[in-house]
Amino acid sequence: MKSSHNLRNRFTFKPPLLAVLLSCAVALAAGLAAGCAGAQLAGPRDDRAAYGSYLRGLLLERSSKLPAALDAYQSALQRDRRSALLHVRIGATHLKLGKMDAALQAFQKALEIAPDHPDALRWVAMLRASQGQLEGAVDAYERLLRLDPGDQFVISTLADLYVLQGRLPDAIGLYQRLIAESGSTSQLHFNLGVLYGRISRFDASIEELSRAFELSPESLDIRVALGLTYELSGRSDVAAAHYEAAIPLDPFNPRLYHHAARSHLAAKHYAEAAANYQSVLDLTPRDMEAIMGLVRVWLVQRRFDEAERFLGAAVEKLGPLPELYVVLGIVYREADQAQEAMRAFEQAIAQKGDYAQAHFYLAAQLDQLGRREDARATLRRTLELDPNHPDAMNYLGYMNAEAGERLEEAKLLIERALELDPDNGAYLDSLGWVCYKMGRLDEALAHLDRAAELIDSDPVIFDHLGEVYFSRHEYDQAARSWKRALELDDTQTEVREKLERAMSEAATKP
Repeated sequence: MKSSHNLRNRFTFKPPLLAVLLSCAVALAAGLAAGCAGAQLAGPRDDRAAYGSYLRGLLLERSSKLPAALDAYQSALQRDRRSALLHVRIGATHLKLGKMDAALQAFQKALEIAPDHPDALRWVAMLRASQGQLEGAVDAYERLLRLDPGDQFVISTLADLYVLQGRLPDAIGLYQRLIAESGSTSQLHFNLGVLYGRISRFDASIEELSRAFELSPESLDIRVALGLTYELSGRSDVAAAHYEAAIPLDPFNPRLYHHAARSHLAAKHYAEAAANYQSVLDLTPRDMEAIMGLVRVWLVQRRFDEAERFLGAAVEKLGPLPELYVVLGIVYREADQAQEAMRAFEQAIAQKGDYAQAHFYLAAQLDQLGRREDARATLRRTLELDPNHPDAMNYLGYMNAEAGERLEEAKLLIERALELDPDNGAYLDSLGWVCYKMGRLDEALAHLDRAAELIDSDPVIFDHLGEVYFSRHEYDQAARSWKRALELDDTQTEVREKLERAMSEAATKP
């Protein structure tokens, strides 16, 4: 059972949100109108008519008589076309009228006249950001920052935009600058900690989040972020402690119990994991993720009878849900009760005929029972129901590779699976194996090496590597690969025989 959690991106920032930039811009329009009455036009000082029209426009704008204000500004512009300020006021008035395109054109015209006009740059930056035009927004905010390097709003918003562009190191630099210039706040350290976590600098992330926690010890978000970061860094016991401390802050939040259960399970605290999953079910009895999590706790302890009884009770309580039969089938499969597992998967399909995952598990069970053609047909049915099911693509491709049949089709299937999940070590192993079967040894070696980097605990991958090296007459490397396979599983008699053959060949090789 695969976890559905995507921990790395679970937390995001709480900066001046881009979603409110447009409303900020409208508010700024009103503020600027109030402060511009004494401003001078950028045109001839002695053009009293232009200045009078400008002042009339300001008064009308303040009175919310916006069309009349526009007419007044346009009248002033007829006499002073080189006034950037007039274009800014026209743009601000268009913005109040909801005419975003016209507003943007006016602000851009102001920048053509005065490229460093701060008000025009700020408008353009806000409008571009609110419309999702990141490059234009970033350019405008960077220009603003060059004009006023200490503008904290610009620094913070630019950091957000860098995050949206994936420029995380640049965003980190801006948050460090904010902290250095404006001092520590819980929010700044939180945002910086999250950024470090997203680039897998977990120690730095924990340091920043801990500083945030010192400033806001009752913050639920910081507690959970610390838990997630410790979890990602492999310190499950510390992660569990943070999640447990977060629960009293929001005791009716099922996700907190899920986090705690997952970390306890990783730390092999089975009783605590089970208790937290049960707490989820007390809050939300139909939470399938918690049901599967609780079953997983029993499976790793090989307590199959308890898992079976629990699922039987769940069927009675919740009804014959197909998902419950799939989980029951997994329990039977792990308990080596193959026929019962197959019947459970068939029961899931009987309840929901288009349940692709149930078809996939049934196919795997048929394969385990030696019913290869039935398994292939069921895998094809899985892909009919879910054309983007990568596990089914990989399984069918690997079956064909093992049989030495339809190898081109097998390769295409596995490559499609990898398009959906590029860093899946099992899929890379399958691709390497089908390349080996096709005689493409260099390609096979590249894929299998990568698979071994991603999954260094699978004896099958190292067995496959041994086969490729042996075929390349690299007997020492083959022997090393098969030794590693035996370290991971010393019951493989066939691999032991391969190792002896490789060592013999290596000894006689000139």
